[in-house]
Amino acid sequence: MTTSTVDPIIEQTEESLLAFCRQRGLFKPGDRVIAACSGGADSMALLLFLYRCRRQLKIEVLATHVDHGIRGEQSHADARFVEQFCRSLGVELFVYDARREGVEIPPHASEDWARRLRYAWFDALAQREEAKIATAHTLSDQAETLLFRLARGTGLHGMTGIPVRRGVYVRPCLCITGAQTAAYCDALGQSYVQDFTNETDDYARNRIRHGAMPALASVNSAAERSIGRFCRQMQELDDWLTAEAAALLQAAALEDGYDVERLREADGPILTTALHSLIVPERDAEEKYVSLLRFLILRGDGALQLTQDVNFKVKNGVLRRIAPPGALPPPAPPQPALPGVYRLPGGYTIEIQVQKYEEFLKNEPIFKKDLNCCADYDKIQKSILLRTRQPGDDFRPAGRHVRKTLKKLFNELGVKPEERALMPLLADGSEVVWLWGSGFAEGLAPDRNTRTVLVVHAERDTEA
Repeated sequence: MTTSTVDPIIEQTEESLLAFCRQRGLFKPGDRVIAACSGGADSMALLLFLYRCRRQLKIEVLATHVDHGIRGEQSHADARFVEQFCRSLGVELFVYDARREGVEIPPHASEDWARRLRYAWFDALAQREEAKIATAHTLSDQAETLLFRLARGTGLHGMTGIPVRRGVYVRPCLCITGAQTAAYCDALGQSYVQDFTNETDDYARNRIRHGAMPALASVNSAAERSIGRFCRQMQELDDWLTAEAAALLQAAALEDGYDVERLREADGPILTTALHSLIVPERDAEEKYVSLLRFLILRGDGALQLTQDVNFKVKNGVLRRIAPPGALPPPAPPQPALPGVYRLPGGYTIEIQVQKYEEFLKNEPIFKKDLNCCADYDKIQKSILLRTRQPGDDFRPAGRHVRKTLKKLFNELGVKPEERALMPLLADGSEVVWLWGSGFAEGLAPDRNTRTVLVVHAERDTEA
């Protein structure tokens, strides 16, 4: 897999992937990254790229393969192919064999069944190994996913397509097409397995791949890239709506629910997004539930049963979530960490300020009771979110010179499991920059060059 001169395809592909990873902040130095490898062209290209560029990315590369057994001996042969390849590179491989694990394989297992099996294993593996999972989705997959969702019926959120980052999952290949991954493998002289089920039209995605995609390519040879660009634009719009919806809920928040009149004043798409975010923690936010809840708000009275235990009730100008006594409320949706006061579930109140450092120092005695309450604003990304924990989060406690997953840190600090879901934090992607009770992360403290500081005051009403 080495050449005396670098093939232009290899060079261009790796430059594109490296730039994409850096632009989207997919990896941090020291990350353990497990590449999900089926043995196909896309996943082999992913693993090859991560392995060849691991020093530039400053990551540790591992791999995993799921032998779901759907295709009998062919599935086992794919597993052996990946095992041999990883052995040749010296890459540690984690194999999940469904039959060996006692999984009952349905007679006509669907794509969805196989996907659920894979991701259940990926979730457990990422937690066990404290690693990120890299999957090999490409622009081609992005285009097929969008068409599939549009055909079945979707809203704005569905049109955002496959996310580049989601919890422990990262997708470095979403900037290139399936044709490019195959060309990259070919240029490196690397073989890959062919899944014969991809050649049939038994699955809906295959019919889109074999019929709709060639038709679109006949109209525009760059159709996949155009669709990928559309998904990015929809993601930006969805992010904006999500932020506006979170601000709406903050503005409408009361001690026991939300001010119905304030909700009514919101523009339709913002209200819809806000209601969607209220429903998601309880169940799939199907359009009918969002529409029914909107109807109750506009009418000013009524109740909506979401689950056996949870319902929303509108009465006397207040939208309330009704749940069994002692049940924890769901976390507030993530929102941009802009200056202001935020009252969050669990009794937390967070005040965020941006100040001139000189002004902060004048009032220094006021803040002595606070722990590490300010940070150099220029050292922090301005796109940080106020949210609660997510899979893959990690934190560098000030003065410790180590990076820890939140799970490990919470265990060390003795944080009760029931408190972890609502504990507020500020994060840039999966990197936590401020954590309730621990303050700002290592490396963010003001210094002699600091001009502006980000200040966080946090309180909690334990009776809330």
